[in-house]
Amino acid sequence: MRKILAGSILALMPTLVLAGGHSGLGGTGTGITVDNEVMEGKTGVLVKNTTSDVWTWDNPPEGFHKATAATCTQVLTFAVGQEQPVGFVATCMSVDPDGDVSVSLLTPHPDGALITQTSGTGKWEAYNGVKWIGGTDIQIDANTSTYSWKATD
Repeated sequence: MRKILAGSILALMPTLVLAGGHSGLGGTGTGITVDNEVMEGKTGVLVKNTTSDVWTWDNPPEGFHKATAATCTQVLTFAVGQEQPVGFVATCMSVDPDGDVSVSLLTPHPDGALITQTSGTGKWEAYNGVKWIGGTDIQIDANTSTYSWKATD
């Protein structure tokens, strides 16, 4: 069961990791799993992954850094005996080199993950409520992936 869960997590994990910008502010990221926890219940299993990520922004606006670091936590829900997750939710947090912060929530979307910046300060405050669609580009190994995102607004 753990191998099945790990395989499903790895397939979804990169689609779960991202955060903030307006139309045209897309980018790419690399995620490395730094913690994994499995919680087994009577009818289901929860899998919590924490990743350490580097985001590289495409055409960032003036005053924005080309890259920043982030920490993302994903929780996937599985029904007992099922290989595919029932659902997931993730939160990504970032403090950029200037000390401005952003928090994004990721939820399921037919094309991968819907990413919504829920809060931000400094230059990121204007991006609160902005949405992106993210997805996996390359699954490098069990703990490392690359992904990309594009604005929906």
